Amino acid sequence: MMYIERWWGEYIGGTDDTYTLIDYFVSREFELDIPAEINVKNILRDFQLTNAWEIKDLRQTKDIYFINDNGHRHDIGCAINLLMDVTAIILECQKNGKVHLTDLDGGIMDKDAVISLKAEKEELALLKKMLGDFIHHPLSYDLAELCPEDDMSEIAKQCKEIMTELNM
Repeated sequence: MMYIERWWGEYIGGTDDTYTLIDYFVSREFELDIPAEINVKNILRDFQLTNAWEIKDLRQTKDIYFINDNGHRHDIGCAINLLMDVTAIILECQKNGKVHLTDLDGGIMDKDAVISLKAEKEELALLKKMLGDFIHHPLSYDLAELCPEDDMSEIAKQCKEIMTELNM
């Protein structure tokens, strides 16, 4: 059972952006039952987020994507979805050391790859800053165009709980 199961699947971990992130993970090299260590710094770089330290850069999503080994571009619709998912997965890895991708996608994948996300202080600071802003100003994010206000409040509440669990 995943530690993050109480949050994963509806608002966090249940979006099209989640499946884009899972596609990103699947494109990595894996060995059976040995967690592939993935540095959050690389995720941010591969999704074109290395210069996204300004909150305004992530409130309205623009040009956030990764290109797989076949040259196909995979776009993110709402940057905050990506950051919420990555933060939740960091928590899972902190508590259990790893996560099976089949747990993240609800068991629909046929490849049971295992990952472990590693985040340094700099990446954790960025996630804390961005999720903190989202918690206080959820309606300022482009996700609010897709979700009712009550849902946005619930998502912000869940982000706060995850941050508390991570001691952020």
